[in-house]
Amino acid sequence: MPKKKARASHPEGKLKPLDPRKLQLDSHNPRLTKEQEGSSQPDLLKIMIEEFKVEEIAESIIAAGYLPFDPLIGWEHDGITTILEGNRRIAAIQLLLDPALAPEKYRKTWTALSRELPTEERKLLENLEVKVFSDRGAVDVRAYIGFRHVTGPLKWPAHEKASFIAQLVEEDGWTYEQIAERLGSYPKLVERHYVAHQIVRQARDEGLPGSQEMENAFGVLLRALQTRAIVVFLGLSYPDDPKKSRKPVPQNKLDNLKRFVEWTFGVKGEKAPLLTDSRQLTKWGRILQSDAAVRYLKTTPAPRFDRAWFKSGGQVESVQESLHAAADRLEEAVPIVSEHKEDGDVKEAVHRCTLFLAQILQYFPDTQRKYGLKQDV
Repeated sequence: MPKKKARASHPEGKLKPLDPRKLQLDSHNPRLTKEQEGSSQPDLLKIMIEEFKVEEIAESIIAAGYLPFDPLIGWEHDGITTILEGNRRIAAIQLLLDPALAPEKYRKTWTALSRELPTEERKLLENLEVKVFSDRGAVDVRAYIGFRHVTGPLKWPAHEKASFIAQLVEEDGWTYEQIAERLGSYPKLVERHYVAHQIVRQARDEGLPGSQEMENAFGVLLRALQTRAIVVFLGLSYPDDPKKSRKPVPQNKLDNLKRFVEWTFGVKGEKAPLLTDSRQLTKWGRILQSDAAVRYLKTTPAPRFDRAWFKSGGQVESVQESLHAAADRLEEAVPIVSEHKEDGDVKEAVHRCTLFLAQILQYFPDTQRKYGLKQDV
């Protein structure tokens, strides 16, 4: 099913030529973590350097010039313009024009980059066109930024998307339907992002160990919430109402949330996660659905995923999968094996197949009799 077409295109703001060195980075950018929100301008530059690869943008500007294909969007307040869209570009340009703004440990690098910036390009960068709005929460601004980074060509990582959706819900009072319509998405997908975002917030508010690790692996959490057994384990529901999902895990399931966070994501420096491959989420759901497996996880000092899978009854499925896979490969070999019956490697492979089949058949006498095989095969 194709995604809904977003209504937002390019927002209409007042176009102004501005000196990028006088612009402020957004301290409430959805890219920032909760701890980073509200950071000072020097701290924001440090975060941009260390986490958002602004050096690569600077190198691109030096090599190819500044290409203003995408508009810079700002919010004017108290005589100051804060950049809402284009923070990474502005950070790179500020550092190229004035490398002294870089933290001391990075100043040498940015001084060298600044020296490489051609004189004519430097002059062009000293005045950039910015679409300026008087209201950072203007519908067109929100919709445009959201479309570009939630469903559009420059997608944010999963947690940034969810943080932006949470802003629209909590600060602007948008419904899931309004967000989906504006961003070109679907209400149920928007709701799943919001619920996952609130699970992280709830775990953090409860002081649960591993909540930061869960936030860092937010994409895994989103995929986990598509597994019905995990949804049941956490007592989640999707009521189509953000107000009912502010604390999505009910009080009587908080112990399950604590264990889910620790087991799934681990606790840095203390516990490694049991789930080491997100492709095993279906199995993980089966484990959490099993009383015997959960009891094993709770009572064993150093539980293992494979052992929990066995406790959940998953070993039967593993045996079935292995036998069906072996049968499929043998079926492929039957039509052509006669052409290679004198090949030494083929003979050795047949010997191995017979050896293993003999060991299996001793547990299935009815099958032996059905095909006229002797008991001592």
